[in-house]
Amino acid sequence: MVKPSKIFIVLLILAVALLAFIGSSSYKQIQKLRESSEMVAQTLRLETEINRLFSHYAMMQSTVFENKLGRTTLKKSRLQMHKDSVSKILERVRLLTANKKEQLQNVEKVVSVQEEFYFNIGQYTAKGTSTEEQNLHLDMMVSKMAELDTIKSAMLAFEENLLKERKAEYQESRYFTPLMTLLLGMFALSIFLFTFLRINAERKRTKASNAFVQNVLKSTSNVVSHFEPVIDDENNIIDFKFLYTNEHVETVTGNSQNSVIGSNLTDTYPIVRDNGLLELMKKCLQTGKTQQHEYEYEFNGKKIWLVNTVNKLGNGVTNTARDNTKEKNAEEKLKSLNQRLEQQNILLLDGRAFLNNIFKSTSNIVMNLASVRNAKHEIVDFEILFMNDAINDITGDIPEEIKNKKASDIFPTIFTSGVFEKLTTCINEDKQVSYETAYDKDGETLWFQATAIKLNDGVTVTTREITADKRKARELISLNEELEIQNSILSEAERLAKVGSYHWDLTTQRSELSDNFYRILECEPQEFKASFENFKSFIHPDDLEEYIQQGKVSIKEKKPRTYTYRIITKNNKIKHLRTTGHFEERDGKEIIVGVVQDVTQEIKADQRLRNKNIDLQRSNAELESFNRVASHDLQEPMRKIQMFISRISDKELDQLSEKGKTYFEKINSSANRMQSLIKYLLAYSRINKTKKDFVPVSLNETVDKVLEDLEERIQESNVEITVDTLPTLKAVPFQMEQLFNNLISNAIKYRGTAEKSKIIIDCKKIPRSKITDNFNKKRKNYYRLSVIDNGIGFDQENAEQIFGLFERLHQRNEYSGTGIGLAICKKIAENHSGHIVAESEKGKGSTFCVYLPA
Repeated sequence: MVKPSKIFIVLLILAVALLAFIGSSSYKQIQKLRESSEMVAQTLRLETEINRLFSHYAMMQSTVFENKLGRTTLKKSRLQMHKDSVSKILERVRLLTANKKEQLQNVEKVVSVQEEFYFNIGQYTAKGTSTEEQNLHLDMMVSKMAELDTIKSAMLAFEENLLKERKAEYQESRYFTPLMTLLLGMFALSIFLFTFLRINAERKRTKASNAFVQNVLKSTSNVVSHFEPVIDDENNIIDFKFLYTNEHVETVTGNSQNSVIGSNLTDTYPIVRDNGLLELMKKCLQTGKTQQHEYEYEFNGKKIWLVNTVNKLGNGVTNTARDNTKEKNAEEKLKSLNQRLEQQNILLLDGRAFLNNIFKSTSNIVMNLASVRNAKHEIVDFEILFMNDAINDITGDIPEEIKNKKASDIFPTIFTSGVFEKLTTCINEDKQVSYETAYDKDGETLWFQATAIKLNDGVTVTTREITADKRKARELISLNEELEIQNSILSEAERLAKVGSYHWDLTTQRSELSDNFYRILECEPQEFKASFENFKSFIHPDDLEEYIQQGKVSIKEKKPRTYTYRIITKNNKIKHLRTTGHFEERDGKEIIVGVVQDVTQEIKADQRLRNKNIDLQRSNAELESFNRVASHDLQEPMRKIQMFISRISDKELDQLSEKGKTYFEKINSSANRMQSLIKYLLAYSRINKTKKDFVPVSLNETVDKVLEDLEERIQESNVEITVDTLPTLKAVPFQMEQLFNNLISNAIKYRGTAEKSKIIIDCKKIPRSKITDNFNKKRKNYYRLSVIDNGIGFDQENAEQIFGLFERLHQRNEYSGTGIGLAICKKIAENHSGHIVAESEKGKGSTFCVYLPA
């Protein structure tokens, strides 16, 4: 029989041995659980890096496709940014797959395919690559992208399988750990001191591992959630309950982490019932197989594509939701771009044949020129590579004969007309250039509009003739100028005229009056209902019958009539109105649209004008009487004075003292000046504007006659006179002679002494819009007649003063004259609906410009 003490000793030894075994096993399980958690976190990080890596490849391909379709300019800096990101991600992927031989092999495959992928992108973007070569490299790039997608799928599949294995290990550890915990609880009192330190140390390491997992879950862009099934009474899974989700759920869905945890999946996101995710989660829990689900969700008005990867974990499932929006958009974009690229390739083939037909049928000249550069790489000429048949109609050249020849030989004028500079700018600055150029053919100037576009190291130029457009543009400018004047006049007239309008429907008898019509009646707008009967109450009783009769005749004849009548306003004022209207048919109805104008002041002004005309006739009669006095009564005494002065000068002058001779000379000078003054006053008063006096006048003949009259003074003064070709225009002949006589005489009188005197008379026809001087311009074009001299000049501030009657800038003892000559010139210019101005600088000559209607 064994002693109890020995049994207890044996039991103690067995207990200690069992405790040691259980403690050892528990430590291994906890260690394994920590390692499993770390490996799961590592797998999630690797999947994230793989997706980022291949997203950059897809974005590079998308950038190239957008450029191919001509939607954006290919920016190499953007491609280099993606390449730099790929290099950094590859380094992180290598670190995460350092202990995975198969994944390292996949990484090396990626690097190998990547080099070819980069090579084709580089060849596509290289300068000088033809369209066919670009298409070839584009196809190779698509092929390499497909290989990269295959490798990506293999790497992700490997990680998914690895994740399943690690989750299985984690599950086994999770089942075994509670059993160990139970056994440890039974022996806790006996083994506490022995195992405390080891268990506490492992607890800290496990806590650190869990913190690491939590940190990974926070830093990942994926939404990681764990669910437990919701079972009904019949043991069927009807929903899943959130046990855990990371903080990223709020970023993606807008729901906070705390509000989601503890809720049912279908309550928070009802869409999962319809999109199939709920059924896949059930299938995963029942079969234990990983399920994937891709769907476009909408959260807070924002659409997002999520790829859900569902794995069974314990009695529940874990779902990793990855934002696949960028990849999905890129994929859709790639599909769209591929389709459009295929369509463009088809159109390109058809377009070549179509383009050849266009080149043959179009009247536009199309040419392709290649740059000819010198040793300094400067463009010095162009070689003609292509020219369509339209050139033959313009220059007579045959395209095949001038092909591969130098532009300097065929089109030498481009080097003098500025076209060469335009083409070199287009090539050197790589920008489209448009310009206009002229070509003389059979004495006629043809105008062309050209557009130059860079092509490799050359330029394609499309030219169309715009001679007719130029002509129409000039006509349009002229019409616009007339329209501007008319609009200006109309605008001013509307502002000043007191006008109202009305609208009368003869079918329905409905009427409308404008607000100003009411104001003319001194009523507020819409103060009374507009109607014919109501308006009749304002018409003066003496004019009412005539007004009604005029209206009846107008309606009967369906013709506009204008007539004037009186009204009595609301404030008992009598006004005169002038009305007119025209008939229209609108939708089968007869309409009268018309205007009324308050012409009260006009009628009063007419009366005042008639009174003034009577006064003017009386004044003209007095002026005629003055002219007779000036021409006979005043000149007769002057002739007698001059006659006696002449007799004294001939017979008695020698008998006078020196002082007497001086006085006598002053009398003679004053008499001559009085004679000239009377002569010029008569000339000034006789300048009038009568249509019958205007006849075609050749200004060249007029100036020749004036120069003949002034021949003696011109020779004495040694003045050189140059006359331009002058026009023929309608004018009063003797007034034109007087105009040029006065201007040329002034130029001779005020000539300089420092250099030979010169007078230039020229003429230019200029449009009204180019005339800056302020006067009433009624014609489209004017002749500017200029008399230019290099005489003594005057201060510009006196430029207006000199055209006044009796205005002089010099003393009589310096220069003779009456001060009326330029006033006569001004009156002649105005009499011909023109204008005269003077420009001068003291000591530097003067220019007198006369504007006359063309």
